Amino acid sequence: MNALLEIGVEHLPARFMEPSLKQLETLAANLLAEKRISYKAVHTFGTYRRLVVEIEDIAEKSADVQKEVKGPPAKLLKDANGKFTPQSAGFAQKNGLKPEQLTIVETDKGPFIFANVKIKGEKTAKLLPEIFTRLVTGIEFAKNMIWEESGLRYGRPIRSLIGLYGDKVIKFTVAGVTSGRYTYPLSSFGRKPISVKTADRKLYADLLRNQPQPVLVVPQERREALIKTVSNEAKAHGYEADLDENLITETVWFTEHPVAVGGDFEIKFLTLPKELITTVLKKQIKMFPVMNKKGELQPYFIAVRDGISVNQNEVRDGFKKVMSARLSDAVFFFENDKKDGLQKFQEKLKNIQFLEGLGNLFEKAGRTKKLAAWLCEKTSNQSLSQTVDYAAEYAYADLASHVVYEFPELQGYMGGQYAALEGQKEAAKAMEEFYYPLTSSSPLPQTTAGKLVSLAGKIDTLVGNFLIGQIPTGSEDPFALRRQAFGAVRILLEGNLNVSVKELVEKAASLYPAGTPDKGLKELPAFLGQRFALTLQERGHDPRVLDAVANWYELPLTQAEALVGALETVKTGAEFAAVLEAAKRVNNILKKAEVSSAKVQENLLTEPAEKELYQTLKKVQAEISVLPKAHDKQSYLAVLKTYALFKEPLEKFFKEVMVNAEDAAIKNNRLALLSAVRTCLNGTGTDITKL
Repeated sequence: MNALLEIGVEHLPARFMEPSLKQLETLAANLLAEKRISYKAVHTFGTYRRLVVEIEDIAEKSADVQKEVKGPPAKLLKDANGKFTPQSAGFAQKNGLKPEQLTIVETDKGPFIFANVKIKGEKTAKLLPEIFTRLVTGIEFAKNMIWEESGLRYGRPIRSLIGLYGDKVIKFTVAGVTSGRYTYPLSSFGRKPISVKTADRKLYADLLRNQPQPVLVVPQERREALIKTVSNEAKAHGYEADLDENLITETVWFTEHPVAVGGDFEIKFLTLPKELITTVLKKQIKMFPVMNKKGELQPYFIAVRDGISVNQNEVRDGFKKVMSARLSDAVFFFENDKKDGLQKFQEKLKNIQFLEGLGNLFEKAGRTKKLAAWLCEKTSNQSLSQTVDYAAEYAYADLASHVVYEFPELQGYMGGQYAALEGQKEAAKAMEEFYYPLTSSSPLPQTTAGKLVSLAGKIDTLVGNFLIGQIPTGSEDPFALRRQAFGAVRILLEGNLNVSVKELVEKAASLYPAGTPDKGLKELPAFLGQRFALTLQERGHDPRVLDAVANWYELPLTQAEALVGALETVKTGAEFAAVLEAAKRVNNILKKAEVSSAKVQENLLTEPAEKELYQTLKKVQAEISVLPKAHDKQSYLAVLKTYALFKEPLEKFFKEVMVNAEDAAIKNNRLALLSAVRTCLNGTGTDITKL
């Protein structure tokens, strides 16, 4: 038998839906476990007006359970006459037992009286009112409303409840609403109730789907219907719909039966930048743009209404009026921006604060320009200096434009559009890419100038925030510093930029005014290191190996990745593993000893094993000295493989040589020898003992 709960609500925002259904699933599983009720599966689904959970094949009763209850100390079981004491008799009665059924159990605090109690299961029908009530009230929404006397805080007012166990109604009341078996059709098509006969999600979904105005209550079905109706509307006019994933998801959650309504718009609007048009359509009025087969934007839109009606033409006209008004606003903003130009926007940045205590965005743009110019020189891209200078100087200028004020998601893109209008086509592309990547895994800037300017802006932001102690903690990251750090790491790594994180951060910090307080810049290397480790993992590496690359912060990240790859290759080999164990022993000895920087004195080497280790050290050093000095994986591998020569000499040394000799000179010389071996083993900038 199944159980089914429907929470009928007023229109929930689309962003509430997925979290609410996930919470329902988790809550149901937890409550069933708490009540010891077995079941086959929990299914959650719904629309913006109904949250539904079905518990499939729920048991008829909760499970029996044996429970040991601890009572008084064992000495209180019986009195001197061998009769049960009042304490033990009362304890037995409280737990439904006779005193003779009590047992003595030895615990870590001595012997105690225990009652072995059997708790019988209860019928599921008796437990479901509480379970359903707690499911309804247990959902937490991002924002809540209070609308009735009980003061329940909820995402939207509750208007109906269904509670079914098989074909029987489970009665319970929440916020003044008592459960029954009735649901309701699409909101714009009356309130005649629909009777749900039994707790079966398939029959429930079929019932709603087969109404005169169908309700597609299963999200996946709604999604498929949405894609089909929008695609067919576009194809009917020879177009292809821009099936933006975010817009599809949002539309699924604000419709119960998506129906496409297409319409054209004035061709004059196509003079606007493409992304401006599509942003107005997708973000502001939730409409799908369309393209021709060449991918060119067409003067046509596809809106989505909820349900079918005979007055589609009137609906289409309404959508056209809304769309035309919004695009007319965009034209107004864009035309005003063209009159002002980037130079005027740049001046306005003086009135926009960057971070409290760190000046304004005009000053930030100046630092970004200087850092980008330094990067040009550092990475041998001086030929791009003019492009980089212009792009960096005006990278933030569009933040003062009318369009970006109205559509913040177009920052960067609009700066590129304005730069192109001013004849700066190469810089325009770099400015358009300035905020890339938009997520930790989305595309990077494609142009070299774009990479350099974007990197400069991100590092300046990170350094500034850490200087003032604005460091992300837990889930709090109001300035999206984790995303900025991911972007900086990926640009350095995938852009193959020959500059280390250390010198980049130090250069950025030097551009802040003298006397700027430093409340947390020392935390930035570890913060960037975490992002680097995660990026390495995404690129197929074992991020734990990075712990062994002690100097990653001082290397270009491409070199650090090459070293990680080389270490991954050798660390599983038998010979290297033996050297690794010996290296750890060397480290342990040196940690406990005072090691001077004195060189090894060959005349003080008295034992054959230490002489052999010294000769091996010189041989390894000689072999490494003639290897190519490139910093790719193969070059690092060549160095690491020479360490295998230490295997037998180190084994012999530890077997035959007493490091702590009585003669202080010999002891210190042996410590100097081990120190030299450790230095050699760490010659690639690694600490192999951390592998």
